[in-house]
Order: sequence, then C-alpha cells, then structure tokens
Amino acid sequence: MTIPETISDLGSIANLLAAIGVLVTLIYLSRQVRQGNLFARSQARQRMVEQAHEELYRWGKDPQLRNCFVKKGPLSEEEHEIVHYFLLAAMRQREWEWFQYKDGVISKDVYEAYHEVIGLHLGTPRTRNWWRTVGRIGFNPAFVVVVDAFLGRREVTSYFEEIRRYDRWPTTPDQPDQAIV
Repeated sequence: MTIPETISDLGSIANLLAAIGVLVTLIYLSRQVRQGNLFARSQARQRMVEQAHEELYRWGKDPQLRNCFVKKGPLSEEEHEIVHYFLLAAMRQREWEWFQYKDGVISKDVYEAYHEVIGLHLGTPRTRNWWRTVGRIGFNPAFVVVVDAFLGRREVTSYFEEIRRYDRWPTTPDQPDQAIV
C-alpha cells in the first residue's frame, strides 16, 4: 500500500471513513429502536397480564361480585353499582388493549387472546344489557363498534354457572355419568 499522494486521495479516504461511521451509527440506532420496541411490547403485555390478574383476583375474593353474575332476578342498587364499576374498569382495560393493538404495540394474536375476555365480561344477559344501556358511554366509538360486532358473533355464556359445578362433570370419557365426590 502506498501513502496517498494528493489531498484529493486523503479526501476520498476521509469520505469512505465517514460513510462507514454513518453506516455503523445507523445499525446501532436501528438495534436501539428494535430493543425499545421490544421493551414497549413487553411492558404492554405485562400490563395486560397484571390487569387480567386483578380482575381474576377481584372475582375470586368478592363473593358478592361473583353472585351478581349468576343471580336470578333483579340486582339491588348496591349490586348494580358493584357490577357497573367492575365492568367499566374491565372494559376500559379492553379498550386500552385495543388502542395498543391499533398502534402496533401488541400483535394481533395477543390482542385477540385478551379480547376473548369480553365474551366473559359481557357474556350474560345482565352484562350485555349493561353494555347496551350504560356501558358503552364514554368509550371510543370505533371500539364500541368492535365490541358490538364481537358480541353479535358470541352466544350468551353459562361459564359462571359452570364454575360452580365443574366438579360434578365426568372425570374421563369412559366415566361419563360419574361425578367427583
């Protein structure tokens, strides 16, 4: 290799080194952006898990709330409020998840998995009536359309009644009529 003979040769080498520096910087920045996006997705999923756990914990620890989902006949004023505020918080979380999905923070499969919870929250005649009458007030109109379409494809659930009797179900296919005692 020879020593550059002119200022022009030195300028060419400096331009090459500058281009390499810019390329290395862009690669570094793209990796940083990718890491930031992964972190944001991780944080969003973590928040979704925490919210789902809070809802399950509330259902598990609050017999009055559980009973409101299966109670025959009208609810008392206090029970109406218990169901209202529980569903309001739960549906606000589903709306947040919907926003995260629309913004590309969470993937479609993650969104759809958590979106299925709406089938439980709004799966009884009582809770669907809540949604139709007072529930959808204050939510993003596009989110309301998504929920309405989802509910239009879903049957009313007996999930809450089934929870109260799952130990009476058959334990194996070859013991169809035996309950656990």
